[in-house]
Amino acid sequence: MTKQTKVGVVKVNRDVIMGDQITVQIQMPAFQPPTDLESLRKEYLIHLKRMYQVLDFRGIPQLESFSRELELEDVYVPLVARPERPEGDTWMRSRLAGRDWRGDSLPKEMLAMAGKGETVAPVPVEKALGENSRVIVLGDPGSGKSTLLKFLTLRLAAEHDAPLPIILPLNAFARALEKEDLSVQAYLPRYFAGLAHGIANLEPLFTAALGKGQAVVLLDGLDEVQANRAHVVHKVETFAASVVEQGNKVVVTSRIVGYRDAPLDPKDWSLYTLLDFDRDAIEQFTRKWCLVFETSTRGDTPEARADAKLERRSLMDAIDSNPGVAQLASNPLLLTILALIKRQGVALPNRRVELYDIYLDTLIRAWNKARTLDRQQIGPDMNPNDILAALGPLALWLREENPTAGVVSKRALLGELTRYYMGEDWQLKRGPARKKAGEFLKSVRRYSNLLVERGPNQYGFLHLTFEEMLAAYGLYQKAQLDLSDSLTSIQAHLTAPAWRETILLAVGVWGLANRQPRVAGKVVTAMLEMDCPPEQVGQNVLMAGACLEDVGEEGIGRATARQVQNTLLETACNRSLPPTVQRDAGDILARTGWRPQDLDAFIPIPAGPFLYGDEKQKEVIDDPFEMAKYPVTNLQYRRFMEAEGYDHREFWSEEGWVW
Repeated sequence: MTKQTKVGVVKVNRDVIMGDQITVQIQMPAFQPPTDLESLRKEYLIHLKRMYQVLDFRGIPQLESFSRELELEDVYVPLVARPERPEGDTWMRSRLAGRDWRGDSLPKEMLAMAGKGETVAPVPVEKALGENSRVIVLGDPGSGKSTLLKFLTLRLAAEHDAPLPIILPLNAFARALEKEDLSVQAYLPRYFAGLAHGIANLEPLFTAALGKGQAVVLLDGLDEVQANRAHVVHKVETFAASVVEQGNKVVVTSRIVGYRDAPLDPKDWSLYTLLDFDRDAIEQFTRKWCLVFETSTRGDTPEARADAKLERRSLMDAIDSNPGVAQLASNPLLLTILALIKRQGVALPNRRVELYDIYLDTLIRAWNKARTLDRQQIGPDMNPNDILAALGPLALWLREENPTAGVVSKRALLGELTRYYMGEDWQLKRGPARKKAGEFLKSVRRYSNLLVERGPNQYGFLHLTFEEMLAAYGLYQKAQLDLSDSLTSIQAHLTAPAWRETILLAVGVWGLANRQPRVAGKVVTAMLEMDCPPEQVGQNVLMAGACLEDVGEEGIGRATARQVQNTLLETACNRSLPPTVQRDAGDILARTGWRPQDLDAFIPIPAGPFLYGDEKQKEVIDDPFEMAKYPVTNLQYRRFMEAEGYDHREFWSEEGWVW
C-alpha cells in the first residue's frame, strides 16, 4: 500500500527590501489541517509572525530604548556550519580567536584540534536542515542560533504549502518539569497557552500536525537548562524518536560551552557547529542593514537608497579601519551592535573603546536576560564591576604569560585567580580563595563565555580583542594605588607589537571610558620620556602619537595633545633619526589633525632675472606672481573638489580646460 502526500519545499524567492533569494528546503509534507482547525492554524501563525518578525535589541543596555522596528527577514544573512563538534568551547580555525597563529606557538593538544578542525567542509545550515530529520546546531554566543530558529519559523509560517513550525525554549520546559513530570509533546500547547488570545488550546492543532508527519519542531537553548539537564535531554530524545518516526523533523540549538556535559545521542542526531560570518556575509549584512534602516523611516525612495549606499560604505570603512573591530564584526550579534552604535554617533575606530565597553557589558550583565526565546533570565546576575575587577588582572597576566597563543592551563588559570582572591580586594584564605576561583571560572565561562576552553584543560579568552580590552582594564586597575606600577608595565612592553592594541585601549579606558583625560595625559606624557633600545629609537614618540590619534584631544587633554604634536613635528624634522621614523611621525602628525599655520600661504615671486637648474642658467620673469609655500595637500584638494573647481572655466587656462 502506498500513500501519496504533498511534499513541501519551502522556497521564498524574494526579499522585500533587497531582492535577494534565500531558499529554505525542508523536503517534507505540507501541513494540511482538518477544516475545523484551519482558523486555529491561522491564529497561531499570526502569533508567530507577531512574536518574531521584528528584531529584538533587549540585552544591549544602551539600546533598549531604541524605537526603530526592523524586520528580521529583511536583514537575515544565511548561516554556515561544519558538520561536527569542536573539541573545546569554540572552533579552532585558521585564526585562533582573532590571532594569526603558527604551529610552534601552540600547545600540542591544540595543534591536533587545529588540524582536525579544517577537515570537514562547511555547509549552509538550511541545506543541513533539509537533509536530516534530527539536527543539533551548536554555536558561540551571538552566532545566530536563536535568530536561525526565528527565521525558519517566519518562513514556514509565511508559506501555505509548508509544514507547521512549532518553536519552544527548552528552558521553559525545564522549569515546567520542576513542578510535574510531562513529555515535550504534552508541554508544547501549554507553553503557548496564555501568550495570546485565540491560541489558548493548540493541542488539537499540534496533535494533527505531528500525527501526520507535517511539523518541524524547533527547540532552542539546550545549554540554558541549568538543573537536571540529563533528564531534559532524555525527554527530548524520547520525543524526537517518536515524532521523527511519524515523519516530522526536530532541530535543537545549544551553545558549545556545556553541551558535552549532557549531549544528545550522536548516533541519532546530525550535529552542526555555526561558523562566524566571512567577508561576503559581513558585506551582505551591511548592505541589507543600511538599506532597511534608511527605508524604514524615509520610504523606499531614490534618496533613501543613495544615503544607504553612503552609510554602508561608512560602516564598512569603520569595520576595515581596525583589525580588532573587523574580527569582532564576524560575529552576527557583535556586528549588529556595531551597526547600531555607529548609528548613534560613536566614531570608529578611534573611539572603539566605547564599542568594546558595550560588548563587554552585553556579554557580562545582560546576555542571560535577553538571549532566551521566553525572555527569562538564565543563571545569576553578574556584576560587571566584579567581573572586570577579576578579569582585568587575569587578562594582563595572560598577556604577559603567553601573548602569542593566548592560552594557559586550567591549573595555572585557577592559580592566578586564587592569588587574586587572596589579594587586597578580597583578602581570602587560600582554601576559600581557591573555591571562589573555581566558582568564578565556571560562572564566567558558562554565562558570559568570555573565558572558554580551547583544548583539554587549555583556557583562553573568547577573542583576542576581549583579551586586549580586559588587559587594558588590568593596566587601569593596576594604577589605582600608584600610577607608576602601570607605567612600569607599559615601559616593559612599549615596543612589542603584541602589546600595541592593549596600550592604546588602556589610554582609552582612562581618557574616554572613565573620563579621566588628565590621567591619560600623564600616561602619554610619560611615554614621550621613555627610553627605547637604539634599534627602536623614536618608537615611544610614535606610540604617544598613536594614542593621540586613537582617543583625540578629548581623551588626553588639550595640553598633552599639543605636546605630542610638537614632539611629532620635531621627530619628523630630525634628520638624525631613521627615515622610517621621520616618515611615520609625519604621517601620524597629519592624522591627528595638525597642519602648519601658514598652510595656505603664498610666496611672492618678483619679476626680473633668476637662476635655475644645476647649470645656473639665467632666465627672466616678465610678470610677478605668487607660488604656494607647500605642495597641494589632500585637505586643500578636498576644498577644491567641494567648491566644484573643475566646473569653473575662469580657473583654467586654455590648455588646462582642454585637459
